[in-house]
Amino acid sequence: MAFQVDPFQPIVLSAPGFSPSLAVEVIPYGLTIQSILANGDGKTHDLLIGPQDPKEHGELRRFMNTIVGRYSNRIPTGDFTLQKNGITSKLHVDGNQDAEVQLHGGHNGFDRRAFTVVDPSDFSAYSLFSDAEKAQIVQLMPAAAIFKLTSPNNDEGYPGELNLEVLVAVVQPGSAPPSKLEGEYQLGSVIIVYRAKVEGEGGQKTVTPVNLTQHWGFNLDASLPSGAAGATPGVLSQNLTIKASDTLQLKTNGLATGNYDPTEGTHHEHKEKAIGDKFPDAGYDSFYLFERKPSKVPSSRVPLDSLTSLNVVDSLTQPSTVDEVPVELASKESGIRISFETNQPGVQFYTGNGLSKESGSRKKIHGGSGAAGDGYEPQAGAFLEFHEPLAAWQHPWGETHGDTLLTSDELYNNYTKLNVYFKRKD
Repeated sequence: MAFQVDPFQPIVLSAPGFSPSLAVEVIPYGLTIQSILANGDGKTHDLLIGPQDPKEHGELRRFMNTIVGRYSNRIPTGDFTLQKNGITSKLHVDGNQDAEVQLHGGHNGFDRRAFTVVDPSDFSAYSLFSDAEKAQIVQLMPAAAIFKLTSPNNDEGYPGELNLEVLVAVVQPGSAPPSKLEGEYQLGSVIIVYRAKVEGEGGQKTVTPVNLTQHWGFNLDASLPSGAAGATPGVLSQNLTIKASDTLQLKTNGLATGNYDPTEGTHHEHKEKAIGDKFPDAGYDSFYLFERKPSKVPSSRVPLDSLTSLNVVDSLTQPSTVDEVPVELASKESGIRISFETNQPGVQFYTGNGLSKESGSRKKIHGGSGAAGDGYEPQAGAFLEFHEPLAAWQHPWGETHGDTLLTSDELYNNYTKLNVYFKRKD
């Protein structure tokens, strides 16, 4: 069953229990993760910065915890001929950052669309998960919802009609990697799985770029003011690990040059390093390529005819190993640590350099008044956006890390799993 709901009314998903240790609030507008609420010490921490009123997402376009699509990050404007596996199409890209750059899907990206909400137990209401996966969602993920969107042919210049289904779920402790710190325990995990397929006009085959992500901004200390009015603590003291060998070399406008820059020995080498250590004057806004081999993780594109036998859901509900965790963020002040698992080859790390106190509001749980003009200041969030490299079909990394092109013979399969831990402060 598909639900017609207020697109700004939060849908609450929480781990089973009388007093849930982990809960997520999702609004259908922009498939926005409004809050991630963690409770490890009898106090509620909201791990995401964002506005007090969800309706603000529709008034100000700031990419605060929204989905980004059809294409994340920055790509050059112009007209392109796309070819893959004998299938050809035309792509037209308009600029919205400036005349040369399209940012986060264009003028009317997926962050500005209202998604349809589907009950996962209604197997007939969604089609991009296998029957085995649907059964496991119901059995193993009681706190879950499916969100659907259809992007029409030539939407923002992208060829083909794209049908998108997204699973958002909260699962109990036990599916995360074992804690590596004495006295630390698991609170649960948040799972997001993006599935999509594309079809050309009249049922013809086509090819289109697809590169989705969640543009969520974390601050593990933001709730420490306990709701008292005052500045929200920044993220510079929080420790970040990104297991990355290189960053993509970028032009001044944020477009990729096609070259790599090694992280070793630079400020981009994050190994349990405080974000503020060697902090660059302009802040961080770079794409990191993980040092692991892409062949060791499931592909973001699989044959469409393999859908009936696909079962990613099963592996996501099982404990993983520390080696599969490419990114971690931790705070000694709040005692909260989060780790990420994903089949994406890299992450965009952004420190909210463009945030402004005068723009938008700030959550009351983060010390804000909830009123416009009392927003977050720069470095109030660590945005960790998992996706494939920028404009990958144009650059050499498309051959090794995925070209981001999806044909009508393929299924787009992108997932990220967020694990939450807590340790009482000594």
